[in-house]
Amino acid sequence: MLLITLRKWRAQALMMVSLIGLGITLPTQAAQNLPKVQPVMSCAAISTLDFSHDNIDADVKITATGELKTPQGTFCKVSATLSPSIGVEVALPQTNWAQRLLQVGCGGLCGKINLSLSNASGCVPAMNGEFAVATTDMGHSGSMMDASWAEDPQRRIDFAYRANHVTTEFAKALIKAYYGQQQKFAYFMGCSDGGREALVEAQRYPHDFNGISAGAPAAWFTTQNSFYHGWDVTANQRADGSYILLQSRLPLIHQAALAHCPTLSGVNDGLLANPFACHFSRSWIPQCKAGQADKSHCLTAEELDVVEKLYTGARDSQGHQFVPAGLPVGSELRWPAPATSDGTSMAVQMALPALQSVLLPGGKQPITKVSDFAFNRANFDRIAELAPLYNATNTNLNAYKATGGKLILWHGLADDSITPASTVAYFRAVQQFMGAKQVDAFARLFLLPGVGHCGNGEGPDQIDLLSALMSWTEDGAAPKVLFAGKRVAADAPPAPAPANQTSGSKDAAAAFHGVAKPSIPVAAQPEKVTMTRPVYPFPYIAHYNGKGDVNDAASYHAVKSTAYDNIKLSQPVSEMLKPDNQRWYHVVNGKLQSE
Repeated sequence: MLLITLRKWRAQALMMVSLIGLGITLPTQAAQNLPKVQPVMSCAAISTLDFSHDNIDADVKITATGELKTPQGTFCKVSATLSPSIGVEVALPQTNWAQRLLQVGCGGLCGKINLSLSNASGCVPAMNGEFAVATTDMGHSGSMMDASWAEDPQRRIDFAYRANHVTTEFAKALIKAYYGQQQKFAYFMGCSDGGREALVEAQRYPHDFNGISAGAPAAWFTTQNSFYHGWDVTANQRADGSYILLQSRLPLIHQAALAHCPTLSGVNDGLLANPFACHFSRSWIPQCKAGQADKSHCLTAEELDVVEKLYTGARDSQGHQFVPAGLPVGSELRWPAPATSDGTSMAVQMALPALQSVLLPGGKQPITKVSDFAFNRANFDRIAELAPLYNATNTNLNAYKATGGKLILWHGLADDSITPASTVAYFRAVQQFMGAKQVDAFARLFLLPGVGHCGNGEGPDQIDLLSALMSWTEDGAAPKVLFAGKRVAADAPPAPAPANQTSGSKDAAAAFHGVAKPSIPVAAQPEKVTMTRPVYPFPYIAHYNGKGDVNDAASYHAVKSTAYDNIKLSQPVSEMLKPDNQRWYHVVNGKLQSE
């Protein structure tokens, strides 16, 4: 049965890539064809249910029930509040439920409820609306960049790990009541903070989900929103706060990187199969001479200093390394540089609210600008105090493996918001702790060349992760290769921001996390693509066979890349990568206290 299923999946995948000339992708039938189950009660009757005897670690208040109509059928949408203030929505198919639960994570600092599905285009059950879908605002309501909620210590706990877990408990209890039976399989998918949430579930609550997909995870949360994003701000500022490197200069840097870095794929297409094989040199870009009027093909010494700092990442003069890596080579077009010297970097909206309210112990901090936070060992030790609360860098996944759970991690290799080096470092540390063969049996990492944060970028980012996760979870067919497509709509380069645009929280949220999708619990149909490329499990990359269409995934094979060894971690950031490094918290006299 396993061999037949794997062959069938591969045949469909090859059929997909063979139609590249037509710009068409085909849906993939994922895993088992489970019988549909009908509700045993009306949607309206849910509001009368008593959940006090269910295994839910929160009080439940149903706030609304109603029908949500989609082209794929009608859902019963249930809105609820789980104590003390966790907003939840669950969408239950009224005629089309195929015995599966899918919970989706959120991005940024959350605060919004959105039932939309990502990285599932091509997954037939998801496109047909066969999943019960659940999601949460993580315990607070507001914009993705709002951090004021974190001045309440209980909301810190809910955001860190509790909200998704109690949402899962509620969703499962609701499914059992509405359909008269439990789900057969439960899945979690998330990217960015949603990727952190996915890892947290595997680490803290190994029995919640059978299959988990963690994309571009903000696993190093405490350093991510302080030393990583903060460095992108201060490394690019003069003493008077004006910015040095501006948006208009980024294409020059990007072209220089592509001119000096090998793609390693055998095709000179501008997509770096492993950007860690290349290290920036100031010699890549001519330095402008003093008084030079035309600077269109050179950078000033001041600008080159910034570029070097951004590639290197946050460090101090004593050699302390505060982040796993800086901005990756190949990500230059999306660097958070402002349009003008007196503008605002998008990274400010990521770092400043988090430094003020989320990352440091105690209440709101007297930090009015990012430069108020010194990049030194003392401040690293301060943000490390809450790493056991927020971070998802626990390398001990033995409990999750023991449940039979399956985990797919993935990351775009041109991600400027969360460096892919952080995910590679985490995955390798898990392998070191558990053993590579043990890890390969339940967890795999896929790295997408040229792809930005949770998608977009210059590389092929349309990828159906849900089908692969389901096939592995339900049929035991471990993913040996995935296929990514370059969407026609994504071919156009990103337009630069207007020179007079200010970077408010809404703009920053869109820049780092993309425009929010409509809150519909159904996967979109695959978009037309201009090229496809295979993506192999880490540490393998795709290499051209030397013949065939370079835009067809069938023209590539897997080769092992050793350049990932160039990712080196030293103290103090390396100290955050350990087994069993998380703690449980509760509130005592209005303050956080670990158990």
